[in-house]
Amino acid sequence: MKKWRCKVCGYIHEGETPPDVCPVCGVGPEEFVPYTDEVAPAGAKPKRWKCTVCDYIHEGDEPPDVCPVCGVGREMFVLLEDVIQQLTAASVLNSTEGTARAALDKISYGLYVVSSINKDGKLNGQISNTVFQLTDPPLRIAVCLNKNNLTHEFVSQAGCFTVSLLGQEQFDMVRNFGYRSGRVADKFAEVSYVLGENGCPILCNCMAYLEARVIPDKILDVGTHNLFVADVTAGMVVADRTALTYEYFRENKRKK
Repeated sequence: MKKWRCKVCGYIHEGETPPDVCPVCGVGPEEFVPYTDEVAPAGAKPKRWKCTVCDYIHEGDEPPDVCPVCGVGREMFVLLEDVIQQLTAASVLNSTEGTARAALDKISYGLYVVSSINKDGKLNGQISNTVFQLTDPPLRIAVCLNKNNLTHEFVSQAGCFTVSLLGQEQFDMVRNFGYRSGRVADKFAEVSYVLGENGCPILCNCMAYLEARVIPDKILDVGTHNLFVADVTAGMVVADRTALTYEYFRENKRKK
Protein backbone atom coordinates (compact mmCIF):
# COMPACT_ATOMS: atom_id res chain seq x y z
CA MET A 1 0.00 0.00 0.00
CA LYS A 2 1.38 3.40 -0.97
CA LYS A 3 1.83 6.12 1.62
CA TRP A 4 1.53 9.88 1.17
CA ARG A 5 2.72 12.64 3.51
CA CYS A 6 1.01 16.02 3.83
CA LYS A 7 3.69 18.69 3.37
CA VAL A 8 1.74 21.11 5.56
CA CYS A 9 1.00 19.13 8.73
CA GLY A 10 2.86 15.82 8.33
CA TYR A 11 -0.25 13.59 8.22
CA ILE A 12 0.42 10.16 6.65
CA HIS A 13 -2.23 8.74 4.30
CA GLU A 14 -2.34 5.15 3.02
CA GLY A 15 -3.84 4.53 -0.42
CA GLU A 16 -3.11 4.37 -4.12
CA THR A 17 -3.64 8.13 -4.43
CA PRO A 18 -3.51 11.09 -2.01
CA PRO A 19 -6.76 11.98 -0.22
CA ASP A 20 -8.99 14.67 -1.70
CA VAL A 21 -8.70 16.60 1.56
CA CYS A 22 -6.21 16.23 4.40
CA PRO A 23 -8.27 15.22 7.47
CA VAL A 24 -5.92 17.13 9.76
CA CYS A 25 -5.31 20.51 8.12
CA GLY A 26 -7.75 20.54 5.19
CA VAL A 27 -5.37 21.08 2.25
CA GLY A 28 -5.90 19.34 -1.09
CA PRO A 29 -4.10 16.40 -2.76
CA GLU A 30 -1.55 18.70 -4.40
CA GLU A 31 0.07 19.19 -0.98
CA PHE A 32 0.86 15.46 -0.59
CA VAL A 33 4.12 13.76 -1.58
CA PRO A 34 5.05 10.05 -1.66
CA TYR A 35 6.26 8.78 1.70
CA THR A 36 8.56 5.87 2.45
CA ASP A 37 8.93 4.39 5.92
CA GLU A 38 12.42 4.68 7.30
CA VAL A 39 13.66 2.54 10.14
CA ALA A 40 14.85 4.88 12.85
CA PRO A 41 17.68 3.92 15.21
CA ALA A 42 16.56 2.27 18.44
CA GLY A 43 15.34 4.87 20.89
CA ALA A 44 15.36 7.66 18.30
CA LYS A 45 12.65 10.29 18.51
CA PRO A 46 11.36 12.51 15.70
CA LYS A 47 12.57 16.08 15.64
CA ARG A 48 10.15 18.65 16.99
CA TRP A 49 9.76 22.07 15.38
CA LYS A 50 7.94 24.96 17.03
CA CYS A 51 6.20 27.78 15.18
CA THR A 52 7.44 31.02 16.73
CA VAL A 53 4.19 32.79 15.83
CA CYS A 54 1.47 30.49 17.22
CA ASP A 55 3.45 27.78 19.12
CA TYR A 56 2.23 24.91 16.89
CA ILE A 57 4.50 21.84 17.25
CA HIS A 58 5.44 19.82 14.15
CA GLU A 59 7.20 16.46 14.27
CA GLY A 60 9.45 15.44 11.38
CA ASP A 61 12.94 15.68 9.96
CA GLU A 62 12.15 19.12 8.53
CA PRO A 63 9.71 21.90 9.49
CA PRO A 64 6.47 22.05 7.47
CA ASP A 65 6.31 24.28 4.40
CA VAL A 66 3.34 26.11 5.92
CA CYS A 67 2.12 26.23 9.52
CA PRO A 68 -1.36 24.60 9.53
CA VAL A 69 -2.49 26.84 12.39
CA CYS A 70 -1.38 30.37 11.48
CA GLY A 71 -0.15 30.01 7.89
CA VAL A 72 3.43 31.29 8.22
CA GLY A 73 6.27 29.64 6.29
CA ARG A 74 8.95 27.18 7.40
CA GLU A 75 11.37 30.00 8.16
CA MET A 76 9.30 30.81 11.27
CA PHE A 77 9.94 27.36 12.81
CA VAL A 78 12.70 26.61 15.30
CA LEU A 79 14.03 23.26 16.46
CA LEU A 80 13.23 22.15 20.00
CA GLU A 81 16.35 20.44 21.28
CA ASP A 82 16.41 17.01 22.88
CA VAL A 83 15.49 16.38 26.48
CA ILE A 84 18.47 15.79 28.76
CA GLN A 85 18.36 12.73 31.00
CA GLN A 86 19.96 14.17 34.13
CA LEU A 87 20.42 17.72 35.36
CA THR A 88 23.98 18.54 36.37
CA ALA A 89 26.02 21.68 36.87
CA ALA A 90 27.61 21.05 33.47
CA SER A 91 24.28 20.65 31.67
CA VAL A 92 23.00 23.92 33.14
CA LEU A 93 25.97 25.67 31.54
CA ASN A 94 24.98 24.14 28.18
CA SER A 95 21.52 25.72 28.10
CA THR A 96 20.66 27.21 24.70
CA GLU A 97 17.74 29.06 23.17
CA GLY A 98 16.56 25.72 21.78
CA THR A 99 16.58 23.99 25.17
CA ALA A 100 14.76 26.97 26.70
CA ARG A 101 12.06 26.68 24.02
CA ALA A 102 11.70 22.98 24.81
CA ALA A 103 11.21 23.86 28.49
CA LEU A 104 8.58 26.48 27.62
CA ASP A 105 6.78 23.82 25.59
CA LYS A 106 6.08 21.97 28.86
CA ILE A 107 3.93 24.83 30.19
CA SER A 108 0.31 23.72 30.13
CA TYR A 109 -2.07 25.57 27.77
CA GLY A 110 -5.75 25.36 26.99
CA LEU A 111 -7.27 25.97 23.55
CA TYR A 112 -9.91 28.67 23.25
CA VAL A 113 -11.87 30.49 20.56
CA VAL A 114 -11.42 34.24 21.04
CA SER A 115 -14.01 36.19 19.03
CA SER A 116 -14.94 39.79 18.37
CA ILE A 117 -16.77 42.10 15.96
CA ASN A 118 -15.56 45.00 13.83
CA LYS A 119 -17.13 48.40 13.24
CA ASP A 120 -19.04 47.06 10.21
CA GLY A 121 -20.60 44.21 12.16
CA LYS A 122 -18.40 41.45 10.72
CA LEU A 123 -17.57 38.59 13.07
CA ASN A 124 -14.28 36.76 13.42
CA GLY A 125 -12.60 34.41 15.83
CA GLN A 126 -9.33 32.57 16.24
CA ILE A 127 -7.78 29.82 18.30
CA SER A 128 -5.68 31.09 21.19
CA ASN A 129 -3.72 29.18 23.81
CA THR A 130 -2.94 32.31 25.82
CA VAL A 131 -6.03 33.17 27.86
CA PHE A 132 -5.62 33.36 31.62
CA GLN A 133 -7.19 34.79 34.75
CA LEU A 134 -5.40 37.67 36.46
CA THR A 135 -7.45 38.67 39.52
CA ASP A 136 -10.63 37.98 41.50
CA PRO A 137 -11.86 40.48 42.56
CA PRO A 138 -12.07 42.20 40.21
CA LEU A 139 -12.84 39.46 37.68
CA ARG A 140 -10.09 40.16 35.19
CA ILE A 141 -8.47 38.11 32.42
CA ALA A 142 -5.85 38.63 29.72
CA VAL A 143 -5.54 37.37 26.16
CA CYS A 144 -2.47 37.61 23.93
CA LEU A 145 -3.07 38.08 20.18
CA ASN A 146 -0.71 38.33 17.23
CA LYS A 147 -0.78 41.81 15.70
CA ASN A 148 -1.11 40.33 12.20
CA ASN A 149 -4.29 38.41 13.03
CA LEU A 150 -7.71 39.71 12.00
CA THR A 151 -9.10 39.02 15.48
CA HIS A 152 -6.49 41.40 16.91
CA GLU A 153 -7.83 44.09 14.58
CA PHE A 154 -11.43 43.41 15.64
CA VAL A 155 -10.66 43.40 19.38
CA SER A 156 -8.75 46.66 18.98
CA GLN A 157 -11.74 48.25 17.23
CA ALA A 158 -14.52 46.90 19.44
CA GLY A 159 -12.74 47.04 22.78
CA CYS A 160 -14.38 43.77 23.77
CA PHE A 161 -14.31 40.05 23.02
CA THR A 162 -15.67 36.66 24.03
CA VAL A 163 -13.84 33.47 24.94
CA SER A 164 -15.50 30.14 24.09
CA LEU A 165 -13.87 27.34 26.08
CA LEU A 166 -13.65 24.07 24.15
CA GLY A 167 -14.30 20.52 25.28
CA GLN A 168 -11.75 17.78 24.70
CA GLU A 169 -13.63 16.34 21.71
CA GLN A 170 -13.94 19.61 19.76
CA PHE A 171 -11.06 19.16 17.33
CA ASP A 172 -13.32 20.43 14.52
CA MET A 173 -13.51 23.84 16.17
CA VAL A 174 -9.71 24.05 16.35
CA ARG A 175 -9.47 23.33 12.63
CA ASN A 176 -12.28 25.74 11.74
CA PHE A 177 -10.95 28.68 13.75
CA GLY A 178 -7.23 27.91 13.67
CA TYR A 179 -6.32 26.53 10.24
CA ARG A 180 -7.44 29.47 8.10
CA SER A 181 -7.69 33.23 8.17
CA GLY A 182 -10.88 35.23 8.54
CA ARG A 183 -9.61 37.37 5.67
CA VAL A 184 -10.33 34.55 3.23
CA ALA A 185 -13.14 32.63 4.95
CA ASP A 186 -16.19 33.29 7.11
CA LYS A 187 -15.39 31.11 10.10
CA PHE A 188 -18.88 31.49 11.56
CA ALA A 189 -20.71 30.51 8.36
CA GLU A 190 -21.21 26.88 9.36
CA VAL A 191 -21.20 26.98 13.16
CA SER A 192 -24.00 27.74 15.59
CA TYR A 193 -23.49 30.81 17.73
CA VAL A 194 -25.29 33.49 19.68
CA LEU A 195 -24.25 37.07 20.30
CA GLY A 196 -23.27 37.98 23.82
CA GLU A 197 -24.33 41.10 25.66
CA ASN A 198 -21.26 42.83 24.24
CA GLY A 199 -22.22 41.90 20.66
CA CYS A 200 -19.43 39.36 20.17
CA PRO A 201 -20.20 35.75 19.13
CA ILE A 202 -20.28 32.77 21.51
CA LEU A 203 -20.20 29.17 20.23
CA CYS A 204 -23.42 27.35 21.13
CA ASN A 205 -21.59 24.07 21.72
CA CYS A 206 -18.82 25.52 23.88
CA MET A 207 -18.00 24.08 27.29
CA ALA A 208 -18.18 27.53 28.90
CA TYR A 209 -17.83 31.13 27.85
CA LEU A 210 -16.69 34.53 29.07
CA GLU A 211 -17.48 38.04 27.87
CA ALA A 212 -14.84 40.67 28.46
CA ARG A 213 -14.29 44.42 28.07
CA VAL A 214 -10.76 45.60 27.27
CA ILE A 215 -9.22 48.10 29.68
CA PRO A 216 -7.77 50.70 27.26
CA ASP A 217 -4.80 51.75 29.38
CA LYS A 218 -3.82 48.14 30.09
CA ILE A 219 -2.94 46.94 26.58
CA LEU A 220 0.67 45.79 26.66
CA ASP A 221 2.83 45.68 23.53
CA VAL A 222 5.04 42.58 23.83
CA GLY A 223 6.57 42.68 20.35
CA THR A 224 4.81 40.50 17.78
CA HIS A 225 1.71 40.36 20.03
CA ASN A 226 -0.41 42.64 22.19
CA LEU A 227 -1.59 41.52 25.61
CA PHE A 228 -5.17 42.70 26.21
CA VAL A 229 -6.15 42.98 29.88
CA ALA A 230 -9.93 42.92 30.24
CA ASP A 231 -12.70 42.92 32.83
CA VAL A 232 -15.04 39.93 32.73
CA THR A 233 -18.59 41.21 32.25
CA ALA A 234 -20.48 37.91 31.88
CA GLY A 235 -19.92 34.16 31.65
CA MET A 236 -21.45 30.75 32.18
CA VAL A 237 -20.64 27.03 32.21
CA VAL A 238 -22.60 25.44 29.36
CA ALA A 239 -21.64 21.76 29.62
CA ASP A 240 -19.81 19.63 32.18
CA ARG A 241 -16.97 18.35 29.98
CA THR A 242 -13.21 17.94 30.13
CA ALA A 243 -11.36 20.96 28.76
CA LEU A 244 -9.30 20.66 25.58
CA THR A 245 -5.60 21.30 26.16
CA TYR A 246 -2.96 22.02 23.56
CA GLU A 247 -0.98 18.95 24.63
CA TYR A 248 -4.01 16.66 24.18
CA PHE A 249 -4.76 18.16 20.77
CA ARG A 250 -1.16 17.79 19.59
CA GLU A 251 -0.96 14.16 20.71
CA ASN A 252 -4.32 13.13 19.21
CA LYS A 253 -4.88 15.38 16.18
CA ARG A 254 -4.04 12.62 13.69
CA LYS A 255 -6.46 10.20 15.33
CA LYS A 256 -9.52 12.43 15.14
